[in-house]
Amino acid sequence: MPPKRGSKRKAIKSIGVATANGDAGDAPQSTAPDRTTWPGWVEMESEPAFFNVMLSEMGVKGLRVQEVYDMDEALLLTLPQPVHALIFLFRYKAAEDQQQQNDDCPKEVWFANQTPDFACATFALLNIVNNVPGLHLGSELQKFKDFTDDMDPLSRGDAVDSFDFVKRIHNSFARDNDLLQADLRIKGKNSKYRKRQATARANAARPARRNEEMAMRKPPLQEKSPNAVHARVSGRAKRPTSKKSPKESTPDDGPDDAYKSPSRSKVTAISEAEDDEKPSNGLRRSKREPKPRKPDLVSTAQHDSDDADGFHFVAYMPINGNVWKLDGLDSFPQIVGPFSEDTGGWMQIAQPHLVGRMDQYAASEIQFNLMAIVHDPLVGEKAALVENVKMLQAFDRKLDAFSDDWREIDGADTKKVVVTTASTEYGITAEDLGTSESTADIVTKREEEHDLLQLIQLRKEVVIQQTGLRAAVRDSLEATRSDEEKARHRRHGYGTFVRSWLGALAEQEVLSSITED
Repeated sequence: MPPKRGSKRKAIKSIGVATANGDAGDAPQSTAPDRTTWPGWVEMESEPAFFNVMLSEMGVKGLRVQEVYDMDEALLLTLPQPVHALIFLFRYKAAEDQQQQNDDCPKEVWFANQTPDFACATFALLNIVNNVPGLHLGSELQKFKDFTDDMDPLSRGDAVDSFDFVKRIHNSFARDNDLLQADLRIKGKNSKYRKRQATARANAARPARRNEEMAMRKPPLQEKSPNAVHARVSGRAKRPTSKKSPKESTPDDGPDDAYKSPSRSKVTAISEAEDDEKPSNGLRRSKREPKPRKPDLVSTAQHDSDDADGFHFVAYMPINGNVWKLDGLDSFPQIVGPFSEDTGGWMQIAQPHLVGRMDQYAASEIQFNLMAIVHDPLVGEKAALVENVKMLQAFDRKLDAFSDDWREIDGADTKKVVVTTASTEYGITAEDLGTSESTADIVTKREEEHDLLQLIQLRKEVVIQQTGLRAAVRDSLEATRSDEEKARHRRHGYGTFVRSWLGALAEQEVLSSITED
């Protein structure tokens, strides 16, 4: 069941975003459950920063979630490459379910059904990261993938629902209000289920109760006697028939009907005509039109529960030459179409499909969103900076072999901002610089570079190259810190602080003058 979303959304350019920020005033005055042990799931906002933090805390390395503002081909090419997957958020309606083409899950596709409510964000992420080849998943996710490798999609969904490690990370973004509202929804769902069960039991017992009522309406059985008075179904009683004495009988006497008056025959004919219109159970059938039946309570309750719409996350990604739609609400993963790298890659197949889906909602809905799961640019930028530092270290070793005071020569000076060793600012460790295989080894093997000034000039070029590399790594690290800051603000209990602060002001009677004004 997709989550029901609030109306407050974050507006974006060209593509509307559907983010759920419930109003704090809607929260019931109750104590929120402990999110670390709470058994349910809460709805997730379509915020790339939260998805990035989730991936990081799960232990996944090398991926980054980035918002896509337009499906224009030129803009898609500006995304960090490669693009591993797309996450499409849209307003889900049960009546719009499409016929599924695939009726099984291939071995090469890891896919889990979304068994719990409001967990589609995490299911979309897991359906993606478990299908990216060579991805560093972290110890917890790797163990989970190995454990669920031979399961069917439904069993994997149940396993995800019981995976407390992932559930705690997912629910860590929930506010107290979200937990309370989720509890109310669960209670309301259970109440509706109990009502449906009671209605179903009542409907099942209705035929037996009707038969009992009909049996009670039938007249009691009486002993057969020549003088017994038989009750008519119409409610009138037959007249008792008197036996003729031998004195009243004649040889020409015929059946009794021969002596009935015309009026008696007419009444009998009318009675017989009425009897023909009576149903077999003895009840009189009315000529009036029957009243329309009330809608079945079970089907109505099911409609109210199942047809409620909400926002839902669906993943699209390439796997073994095909573009797959990984929707946790589908029984199995669905093929969108085959692709080839020679014809433009998998985005050439996914783009028209998603544009078509967006056009379906364009007339009435703008609340959908698209995010791309891309290769984290920090990985390549950091690797390039590490290689640059190794080159500088190799030049320094070779220049030290020429002269101890080479740093005094013009052009050989090194500014403080230049990274020549491990750096916590840029995330470079001694292990990163200690790897044996490096392009810096070329420096030590170049026999033609025996000229001191030429080596200093080559080193200067490497120092200049490092300026751009440091800027790129700094920007990526700043983006990561910004994501963490957004997640920290989201997870902070501002509502609890404000309520405590207002309570303290009320105890000091500071608010009385404000309320009076």
